[in-house]
Amino acid sequence: MTAAPAAVRPPAPPQTPGEALGLLAARRATGALRGPLGSLHLVDGQVAHADSPRAPGLAELLTGCGRITPGQWAELLRLHGPRARVGEALVERRLLTRGELELGHLGTLFDAAFFVLADRTGGVWRFEPDARHWLGPVATVDPGRLRREVERRGRLLERIWPWPQLDTAPVRPVVPVPRPSHRPPGRRRCELLDHADGRRTPADLARLLGRSGFGVTADVRRLAAAGLLAAPRHAAPAVVPAVAVVPAVAVVSATPGTPATPVAPAPDAPAPAPQPGGLHRRVPGATLAGATPSGPVAPTRSDRPPTTAAAHPLAVPDPDIALLTRVRTLLEARL
Repeated sequence: MTAAPAAVRPPAPPQTPGEALGLLAARRATGALRGPLGSLHLVDGQVAHADSPRAPGLAELLTGCGRITPGQWAELLRLHGPRARVGEALVERRLLTRGELELGHLGTLFDAAFFVLADRTGGVWRFEPDARHWLGPVATVDPGRLRREVERRGRLLERIWPWPQLDTAPVRPVVPVPRPSHRPPGRRRCELLDHADGRRTPADLARLLGRSGFGVTADVRRLAAAGLLAAPRHAAPAVVPAVAVVPAVAVVSATPGTPATPVAPAPDAPAPAPQPGGLHRRVPGATLAGATPSGPVAPTRSDRPPTTAAAHPLAVPDPDIALLTRVRTLLEARL
């Protein structure tokens, strides 16, 4: 008697936008993956375009810097957008060179893709086969390279200041007009601080100043680490979306996970062990009081990060490491 064949389990649906992108890339799909924080357009499995409400697009950057007037852009979009050849029209009319178009396109693609692929808020995702982007073909990026760049930028933000609530909350200075001695180094961060009014988010400031969304997000974290910005009190709940990718237009609701909230260590808990091969990372609310070369420092933390530069010391067990860490902080402030 022949045994019945074992049942084949269907593959588990992707849990993140990055996993969905990998599945579509393996299928060499062409279309648009759309979600709460933007969309990714694919051509034969390669990422050709990315858009996100948290990152200014090519149109906003070109009109913001005065390279193209809003009227010219509206005309280009009306005439050439339905045929997906706005990029070609920009070059044909000599509004941009081919090199400028490719640089601007890739810059906005990586910028928007960071927010799309780093999305952990859940929501509804769908894939639209054969959807075309109004800009048309310019340049494509390998999905693996894109995911690695997203991870690199995420690690950079964590090293600057591990407080992701700053990325979406209104940017609020600690004092309305900082004194000259409290001004951050560099014109870029001074300009950002001047336009922070407690109502604009980092995405709003990026559009206002004509800068990349990720660049403004990183500078906001640097200003908060320097004690010049007030940080939100509580973390936003983090959920993991369940994304189903099918070869037809589909709408799938995300399956929310368990909200992730930061847990403050006990007052007598030891400081995190130093990472091998690198400097100690900054810890919100940590203190150097009681630091000795023979033992770690006991950090004290609260549910609200400190809001002054003096309240942002580093948890380190060795004065030499403390000096090196301060040098690193100064170098990061000048990037």
